[in-house]
Amino acid sequence: MCVGETEQIYFDQFKLDLGKIKIKTIQEAVSPRQLVERASKEKAHGSFAQVWCIFDKDDYADFDEAIELAEKKGIRVAFSNQAFEIWYILHFEKTTAALHRDRYKKKLTDLLGFEYSKTDSKVYKSLHSNVEKAIMNAKWGHQRLAVDKQGRPSAWESSTTVYKLVEELRRWLK
Repeated sequence: MCVGETEQIYFDQFKLDLGKIKIKTIQEAVSPRQLVERASKEKAHGSFAQVWCIFDKDDYADFDEAIELAEKKGIRVAFSNQAFEIWYILHFEKTTAALHRDRYKKKLTDLLGFEYSKTDSKVYKSLHSNVEKAIMNAKWGHQRLAVDKQGRPSAWESSTTVYKLVEELRRWLK
């Protein structure tokens, strides 16, 4: 389950590579905590091998609380601080520098070589060949920020744990 449209578009395209494995993406315009609560209900009533919530820090006050609640409920989280586009940037470079989400579009336009748009399906195709690099860069950044900043994930700008979900899904690729 995910909050944003960008995440849903990315994972809807990713699931085309998964063969018989099915991903149910549900986009909810709610806060991270509300998304985790909805996922908990889905988990209780569904027959899912795994339940993941994907959400950004954005300006949500319940970001850390949602991560803690998900852990208690046995729901895995792929978070991004500040926004999902940091995952895209990590396909090209290693970074933990604070970069406000308002600057992601310009950065991605420069890196991709074409005008970045959240809803453009060619973004996934342009990133796909660099997914290993993104995983390595995201792991490095996540681990570094978790150690350096300690405390709560809301302080770990710029980082993402989307790599954990992508690694899990890649186990099931055709």
